[in-house]
Amino acid sequence: MNTAPAIILTDVVEKLSMANTLPAITQIVAEAARKLSGADGATFVLRDDTNCFYADETAISPLWKGKRFPLESCISGWAMNNREIVVIGDIYQDDRIPHDAYRPTFVKSLCMVPIRIENPMGAIGNYWANGYCPGPEEIKLLQVLANSAAIALENFQLKESMKSATKMETSADREKEFETAIHTLAHDLRNPLTTMMLFTELLQNNLSGNHDAKLRGYIESILKTGRHANEQIRKMLSLYSVRDRKLDKIEVNLSAMVYEIGEQMKEQVAPRTVFLEIDPNIWVEADPHLIRLALENILANAFKYTCKKPETRIQFKKLGSTNKTILFYVKDNGDGFRNEDASKLFRPMARLHSDEDFPGTGLGLASTAKIIEMHGGSVRGEGVKGSGATFYFELPCAL
Repeated sequence: MNTAPAIILTDVVEKLSMANTLPAITQIVAEAARKLSGADGATFVLRDDTNCFYADETAISPLWKGKRFPLESCISGWAMNNREIVVIGDIYQDDRIPHDAYRPTFVKSLCMVPIRIENPMGAIGNYWANGYCPGPEEIKLLQVLANSAAIALENFQLKESMKSATKMETSADREKEFETAIHTLAHDLRNPLTTMMLFTELLQNNLSGNHDAKLRGYIESILKTGRHANEQIRKMLSLYSVRDRKLDKIEVNLSAMVYEIGEQMKEQVAPRTVFLEIDPNIWVEADPHLIRLALENILANAFKYTCKKPETRIQFKKLGSTNKTILFYVKDNGDGFRNEDASKLFRPMARLHSDEDFPGTGLGLASTAKIIEMHGGSVRGEGVKGSGATFYFELPCAL
């Protein structure tokens, strides 16, 4: 690999660390994507509820800047929904492409890279006027760029939430100020961590096959540690951002959501044997994005703590309902916990298992509890050490 991509990515990381507006972030990333891929055009697409918003672009002729399209009707939405990179040599031979929207443009080939694989928040589109398919090295560079874009967007969202927090004038603000300072520190740690990860990945890409295996091991250890640190920071910041988010409630089919999340997680743990039992048509009134985050946290725990069992068994069942609320539970056959420790489950950073047995951050269940409480519901856990855990939820019924 020549030095040009390294220079471009280094410049991007520096510029993103100083960007303080959303347009600045989208412009920096779109321009870098086009340079890295040698494309005739590049777009920065943001997920806007159920739409794809083409926030920025740089191209040889106009594309779709400023327009919104339903997630289900465009390839950027497909990449986000399926959490996959898409490479298409001829767009007119692919049924996922809305051909009528592309005919007025120069586009013949494309590569769409999701911004953040877990719960994508956008995508980077790269387009060519002639038939072209980027190679593995180019795709890797675009993934690194997408990771930097994800961190920049999360940092921007955090800054905006902190601005609103500083306007509070109640007596509880000293605690809030302390929390803001902690999360500002977490935010400030992300820039040097991102730079470290970027250069380590570039070093890894530059190693030839005859390099010492021990050196490769050292590099992989650095990357593993960096990814773990970044995940801890990300979850800390997500817990903070949840606190101040305004709920946008609609009717949500939890059964369908659990099935979708479960199938995605089954793919990630293959070839492990997994049995999912899901009661159909459990509907609630909830913010779909937040409730999905809560379910992802609970199901991720179920998959993690059953990893040492011969087979994974997870149940999502309805217990009952009233005129206003619905009761349901998520049960697994994993390692479980002692019932006397149940009160510790939902405290931030509290963990009932060692990192050697089950790695984690201790923030997932804290986020889940906060989300359920924001909806006016409740959650509690019961466990049997060595035999599994059950989490009980109460949420408002769908209207």
